[in-house]
Amino acid sequence: MWPTEDPTEQLRWRIPCTTPHGEQGTVTVLVMGDRIALVLPPGDTLVFTADEAVDVANLLENAAGYTIPVQADGRTERPPTPT
Repeated sequence: MWPTEDPTEQLRWRIPCTTPHGEQGTVTVLVMGDRIALVLPPGDTLVFTADEAVDVANLLENAAGYTIPVQADGRTERPPTPT
């Protein structure tokens, strides 16, 4: 995730993503005063308070721990089964 190239705009980031339909898209994160907005690929916008944004970030970090990595050849690397 990198800030936009515009040096006067340091409060906006664009993150590449894939839509549920398999199309390439971009999620835009905007800092708007005391709020944070996520603009999703179809144009829907979610606005969070700072505390809500922290909660969303924590949830995403937690969810990332449950993902299964995929190798370049398409095979998945399953995490070890707990014993």
